[in-house]
Amino acid sequence: MDNTKATKPRSPLKGDPYRAFEELPPEVRRALQESLVDWCPLRAREWHTHLIRKERLRPAKAAAALVRTIRKMDHAEVAAFARTWPKGAKAYPHVAAGATIQRYRGRGGIPNG
Repeated sequence: MDNTKATKPRSPLKGDPYRAFEELPPEVRRALQESLVDWCPLRAREWHTHLIRKERLRPAKAAAALVRTIRKMDHAEVAAFARTWPKGAKAYPHVAAGATIQRYRGRGGIPNG
């Protein structure tokens, strides 16, 4: 059984995902690279242009909103994993306490201030 499709996000959108990734602002690209959830660059670009054109946000605010959404999805993914793990709250006390992943991004797992 070929399992190559399992690691790639599926999207009905047409276009080049590499070009879509390059068209995103640098902070959004960084958030996509660091994210735990597999994001489709075509969908991220579509959301970014939607925020700019339809919601009439400035490019910096649209990028910040997209980065916030990506990080919120990451935290939801980790919290869902912690709930299904047998030792959930004991193994991940910071998740059980409602902390975010971004607070624990420091070197060697040390919290960032």
